Amino acid sequence: MRAQQEIVLSVEGLKVYFRSEDEVARAVDGVDFDVRRRETVCLVGESGCGKTVSALALLGLIPRPPGEIAGGRVRFCGEDLLGRSDEALQTVRGRRIGMVFQEPLTSLNPVFTIGEQIAEPLRVHLSLPEPAIRERSVRLLNDVGI
Repeated sequence: MRAQQEIVLSVEGLKVYFRSEDEVARAVDGVDFDVRRRETVCLVGESGCGKTVSALALLGLIPRPPGEIAGGRVRFCGEDLLGRSDEALQTVRGRRIGMVFQEPLTSLNPVFTIGEQIAEPLRVHLSLPEPAIRERSVRLLNDVGI
């Protein structure tokens, strides 16, 4: 069994609800999982089962209202993510934790080059000078064989 200190992300009893005037949709109702350092975890399930909503909740990206985190705990590197402000989460999103969306056609914009789209989060989260952003973007493309 792996040591507890190797856990990078711990999700316990996560609940995400969406409210309308007369109903509550329980999109995620008690999800638990851990991700350890250097481990890949895939959320697998049928369409509409809550995979994307779970990931969006971890990053504080659930639209409020109508959505709400109705319960649970999310700890990343020992820090409670659910208790953080939007500004504090911005320092974590894209820099320390990210998400690969399941639908690439909605994630990539054909109006912009892939290089520009790779550079954008580097600009936002790393505050690098433009030559360094270009160099890192090219290196990332080379890393995946493009």
